[in-house]
Amino acid sequence: MRRLGFILFLLSTLLAVAQTNQSFSELDAVKSEDKSIIGIASKGDENVGKYNSSETRVRPIFDKLLAQDPTGQQWLTKLLKMGSRAGQMTVPSDVGCLVEEKRYEFSVNPPKSFLEWLLVHRNELQMPADRFWKEWSPDTQQKREKFMDGDEEVLTEALDSLHSCKKMPDRTWWRLEGVTKVDCALITATTVVFIEGKRTEMGASKDILWYPQRNQVLRNLDCAAELARQTGRPNYFVLLVVEKPLVEADPIRQQEIKAVEDMKTVDESLPHLSKGERAELMRHYLGYTTWQDIVDGFSLPKELLE
Repeated sequence: MRRLGFILFLLSTLLAVAQTNQSFSELDAVKSEDKSIIGIASKGDENVGKYNSSETRVRPIFDKLLAQDPTGQQWLTKLLKMGSRAGQMTVPSDVGCLVEEKRYEFSVNPPKSFLEWLLVHRNELQMPADRFWKEWSPDTQQKREKFMDGDEEVLTEALDSLHSCKKMPDRTWWRLEGVTKVDCALITATTVVFIEGKRTEMGASKDILWYPQRNQVLRNLDCAAELARQTGRPNYFVLLVVEKPLVEADPIRQQEIKAVEDMKTVDESLPHLSKGERAELMRHYLGYTTWQDIVDGFSLPKELLE
């Protein structure tokens, strides 16, 4: 009887697995159909370039705005006020003329205070996957292995190097957050504006080494504040721009956008700041708008949304 009972249990388990697999297959089929409707490009899809947010949204749309007015005076302030949180803060009525030439894939460093926090809170870090270690030099691998093992001499070396460097090196073993590439930077004499653009991507990027709790939008905000401080600019803002049809139809995307303002996300993303400093930083997050609203708001060609 025991043997018979075991066989019946095994058969029922196999049947349940088969039904589950069928359900997942049906779900995948629905997702596949959705992909053809809303344009989600999966990794490895031959059409990925077609839905690249930088190439199909950020550059074309901001190129058009710059063609309308290269100084930005006719559209920049209006753009800032389109953010979903703009009503909660004071947006200057005139941020001045754009003064920087390079705007796309703008390189910016994190504040030293965050890099220091990473070094002195080793237990909060996540060991990167082997594929990343293989990309580093033998010396970098050795130093980082010792660091993660708790070698105090190596930690002291790292902190001394961080504190003494006048220009932040792009690559060095003790730098545990790399250069941030901002989708679009709009900089005037008084204001730093970073644009984080999305199309089919799901929420903020999570591909962050060592400390994956750091939200990409808040990382941009932290870097914008640091750049404004270093260059003596009183104002800085970050605006998230997303794809309207996708967000309106997908509660998960809506939740990803809301998560940027969640206090747990803020606290985890900005651990080097005090509670008051985090609150001040969030007063410069404009929230989100959509590519469709920008095109409509500035009477840009509808073809930009194809």
